[in-house]
Amino acid sequence: MIRGIISFITAFLAVITCYAQPAFYKHLEGKVGNNINIVLDMVVTGEKLGGYYYYFFDDKSGDDAWTHYGKSMPVYGQISSSNDFEFSEFDPEVKGAIFKGTLKDGIISGKWINADGKKQLPFTATETYPLGTMAFRVVYMNDKTLLTGKANSPVASLNLSLLLPVDYPVDHVADSVTAFVYEDFFEKASPVTDPAILFNETREQYFTNYKTSNADIYQEGAASFDWKKIKEMRILHNEHEILSTECYNYGFTGGAHGLSVSKFRVIDLKDGHQISLGEIFRENYDNDLRDIINFAARKKYNLERNQSLVEAGFFSEFIDAGPNFYITKDGIGFYYNQYEIAPFALGPIDIFVNYQELMRILNPETPVFRLISPN
Repeated sequence: MIRGIISFITAFLAVITCYAQPAFYKHLEGKVGNNINIVLDMVVTGEKLGGYYYYFFDDKSGDDAWTHYGKSMPVYGQISSSNDFEFSEFDPEVKGAIFKGTLKDGIISGKWINADGKKQLPFTATETYPLGTMAFRVVYMNDKTLLTGKANSPVASLNLSLLLPVDYPVDHVADSVTAFVYEDFFEKASPVTDPAILFNETREQYFTNYKTSNADIYQEGAASFDWKKIKEMRILHNEHEILSTECYNYGFTGGAHGLSVSKFRVIDLKDGHQISLGEIFRENYDNDLRDIINFAARKKYNLERNQSLVEAGFFSEFIDAGPNFYITKDGIGFYYNQYEIAPFALGPIDIFVNYQELMRILNPETPVFRLISPN
């Protein structure tokens, strides 16, 4: 029932808040070249294109096992009004490949260019929602206000986008996902509250706060009086009845830098409940998982054998698993926002561990095995 109400509201809201710009989500599957399979969860809001994708090769060695390489990677780029796009793998640690092409009739196609630009391959991917995958609509608002009436006035910008499930065959699962989205995005809002009202309340409160906080102290020419707020939902994985989401929240209110916070959820699309670490791992997993995470952290930050985490800038000698984690096709990421376990200078801490390293402590009944052995 909630799903039906929200679907109607979302369709209406997409018209009144997008300002004639497109906003949509697509789950796409296809190939780069002849043998590289890709799966992409893409969100478009206006000219902005973002999402996550992973790739894998079909290795046939007497069974139907899949061999995967790397982890799911975020992608960021632009899309024009004529649906020509360009997006690239985004990873602070490496220069990623580029996808350049056109979207038409639910199909993206074009050329893939590797990181150094020396190799190109054709690619194509088609929008599809196989069993165990959830479709979404995008609710989107992009607005700004001036601090003064002058042409060179500082600006406060606001960008909001959330995803709401549509056409899922199990109503109570769709309702559960909707409730989680509302809880993460609006914190205490009820899932039956009109999102148009909540978006407008957020806008009015944000812009009013901007003007009342800065009008009396503004000095012309001071760039630090610009404000920026981005809050958006992202999909990291949406297959085999497992949904992994991120609620990303960024704010800049002057000063040297802004601050971002990401909250992740992993939801079982069989019944709509949130999956916990206790379901994923066997009993008394804490110490073993801590050792695995700390080993991965030391490797990621290139620490010497006898170098402590504190010497490397962390607040503690050990990193414990927390509730803020995500799941992808290749493993589990343990995410710590800025200031949680290290100073701001180290940024958000994202410790990713592949399933091979976790296999010995996985619960035999864990939903994760749907991803490891999908066939």
